[in-house]
Amino acid sequence: MFQRVQRQPRMYEEVARQIEAAILMNHQRPGDQLPPERELIEHFAVSRSVIRESLKVLAEKGLIEILPGKGAFIREPGSGAVHDALRLYLRRQRDENFARDLTEIRQLLEGETTALAATRATAEDLAKIEAALAGMEAERDNLEKFVQFDLQFHQALATATHNDLMELLLLPITGLLTDMMAHLSPLPRAQEEAIKHHRAILRAVKRRDPAQARRAMKAHLKQFERRVREYQASTS
Repeated sequence: MFQRVQRQPRMYEEVARQIEAAILMNHQRPGDQLPPERELIEHFAVSRSVIRESLKVLAEKGLIEILPGKGAFIREPGSGAVHDALRLYLRRQRDENFARDLTEIRQLLEGETTALAATRATAEDLAKIEAALAGMEAERDNLEKFVQFDLQFHQALATATHNDLMELLLLPITGLLTDMMAHLSPLPRAQEEAIKHHRAILRAVKRRDPAQARRAMKAHLKQFERRVREYQASTS
């Protein structure tokens, strides 16, 4: 499975690359244990410190879990590492085009998310979407809670697609919106407009009308874009 590595300043990177390739090619499966440290040393013909450094790299990537006294085990694929990487990237992108870029991405992703939800949502999914909207309506005068219910609405739509990749892509984006919506919601009639658009989205999803659901979401995001521009104008 593994090949000896050529002597180089950062041999642990090549060792980590080979082990990662084996994991991703399904030579190793979640719960499987990697060969003991002494066997890896023999396979790769490297020192113990190189093996330990390579395993540390793989653990930081979320590919393995190191259990003291037991060894290294393949982890179940999870979204945490991807989510964290996207979230950190988005939070660092705060130039003058950031709000525009974020709005465009939302239009591309959430329009299709809502259309898929309209065709795939279960009764349980619809109940969660309705509960989030009810929370928005009940907490329209409480900015912090209103924003949280708004985000729950969008997350419930993503879950209703029953597409794990869609949900994975949207999570860091909707999470980032917490900061922006806290600034946008105090603008005049912001909550009422948001509730109106969310009602229209929910109606289309409940009617199993993907085309109308897509249009309703895009109308909502156009309203979001206008609010962003209003906020930018008021602070410039």
